[in-house]
Amino acid sequence: MQTYAEKDWMEFVFFAANVQHLLGINSFNIQEQLYLQTCNYAVKQADVIGNKFRFQGHKMELLSMAEPGFILSFHFGQYRAIPAFLIQQGYKLCIPVSREVIAKQEQYYSELMGEGWGSKLLFLEAEDPHLFFKIRRQMGLGFHVLCYLDGAVSAVADEQRKLVKIPFLNGTISVQQGIIKMAYLLKTKISVLIADPHSDNGVVAIRCLDFCDTNWYMYHQDFAEYYLMQIYLNFEDVLLQDPQAWEPWLYLHRTMRPDSEQDQWNSRSRLILFKNNGRYLLFDKFAYLSYPISCKDFDRLNQLICV
Repeated sequence: MQTYAEKDWMEFVFFAANVQHLLGINSFNIQEQLYLQTCNYAVKQADVIGNKFRFQGHKMELLSMAEPGFILSFHFGQYRAIPAFLIQQGYKLCIPVSREVIAKQEQYYSELMGEGWGSKLLFLEAEDPHLFFKIRRQMGLGFHVLCYLDGAVSAVADEQRKLVKIPFLNGTISVQQGIIKMAYLLKTKISVLIADPHSDNGVVAIRCLDFCDTNWYMYHQDFAEYYLMQIYLNFEDVLLQDPQAWEPWLYLHRTMRPDSEQDQWNSRSRLILFKNNGRYLLFDKFAYLSYPISCKDFDRLNQLICV
């Protein structure tokens, strides 16, 4: 086990809980290996984005530029390549993001795309209670909506902000369904795109994970929950091939709160120690609860449960 800074170790502790719930990985060594791979991949894909892309699939799976719709994705693989690819193809995009990162996102794409990027890419505050009407207006101006399903901010009004628990991998996650409800209300088409985790000679492959016309489900009252389950079911196969390429492993506990059956856990695999601001803490990975303990107990338990 390598030495970690206090902040990094605390991040690992929650990461370990997330993967233990959803992947059923109890081994500390495997959890640590996956954590390091995930951190390294996140840094690598954030620093490198080219301008060579290819669409892997049928063109019909891409939404028509003349008929704005919803393009969904995950923070998986080289996900920053997706808006770059779409803009290169001629699409205009509006993206709901948290107000606290709008400036950062605008700077990133300004550097990436140069002058004139604002006519092709528009960021909207995801917390805006009038977001639905702003999205509808921008779609009327020819903008497609690009949204990452595993993002941390709800993009809907209060009555639509409730999370729904769906099965995922070995457990469950709680997901936001507002963006799907918006697409359903606007009767638009939906395309779910994934960027391949690995480039081929500098070329990033973009492919369609799922395609849907919401008019197919015009009488389906529970469309949002049903379709989210379908998307995440399709995403499972992609994720299991390259689990290190899914950035939200690092913050799932804050945004989607994984859960699993308690009988899959034993007392030894549930507990791990960490420090935070001078406090000694015992963490229950199953319940995501931490308990303050004394320095003496911390050292004693460290001998018992540390791998």
